[in-house]
Amino acid sequence: MAKRIVFGLLWTAIGISALVFMHTWFFLAFAMFLCFMATYELNRSSGLENKPVMILSVAVSTLFPVYYEYGHYLREIEFLNLKTEYLITIYVLILCFLMLHNHEKTKFSHISFVIVSSLLVPFSFTRLMYFRDIALYYPDRGYTNAHGIFLILFILFSACFTDTFAYFTGSFLGKHKLCPKISPKKTVEGAIGGVLGCILANVILYAVYDNFIFENPVHNYVPIVVASAITSVVGMCGDLTASLIKRNYGIKDFGNLIPGHGGIMDRFDSILFVSAAFYAVFNIFEVSI
Repeated sequence: MAKRIVFGLLWTAIGISALVFMHTWFFLAFAMFLCFMATYELNRSSGLENKPVMILSVAVSTLFPVYYEYGHYLREIEFLNLKTEYLITIYVLILCFLMLHNHEKTKFSHISFVIVSSLLVPFSFTRLMYFRDIALYYPDRGYTNAHGIFLILFILFSACFTDTFAYFTGSFLGKHKLCPKISPKKTVEGAIGGVLGCILANVILYAVYDNFIFENPVHNYVPIVVASAITSVVGMCGDLTASLIKRNYGIKDFGNLIPGHGGIMDRFDSILFVSAAFYAVFNIFEVSI
């Protein structure tokens, strides 16, 4: 337990440092590290033995944040048309060729898994970079760097407080199993407590920012409540999805990088899903905060 607490605090400190220095190289380096480890852990869990596929997929995932940060320089090259969808197409085709080259050890399920892990993982993590830069994307809405920090905290709060409130509510009030074949300890009561706790935490976060930090407060709590409920449910689905993957492949944890906690995917599975979901909700419904 002591080791779990110590390393939990250590990673919390690293996460806070990334937020403090989010407009420096440290944030980019942190995102690259998360992409590298998460993709590697996922690919290894699937039993992938094709080293060229492993190396290529991990490299693509790791460089994804760099492409997000500096890709506009490539798109400015006049004699090339390096759109993201073209690069992804080439990447998938190369993976298929590598599968054919070593078909005795590589199944199509491996390649499918690799495509998801090496594209979805970095896409989700770079959404944190997107919200960091929200003032650049929507200057007409009056967004500032403070909004960027708030939106990142919203994602982190949605994942962390859903898990925390679900755990304690389920421990004291849980009676009805939520998904006993996937995660026997999760309960319906815990899930409800997780959603309500997430909404409460994010409303308090928004109240602090809206009243004391935002330059032009709008007191618009409805989108916060709705988005919190959505991201909370998605976060729980992300946690269950990670549990199902581990159960399917017969592993306890994705890794052991964080003693007492497992690997990066064991700690960031919910954040991956919440980040992608909130990005979609924020843009589809043009959330105004």
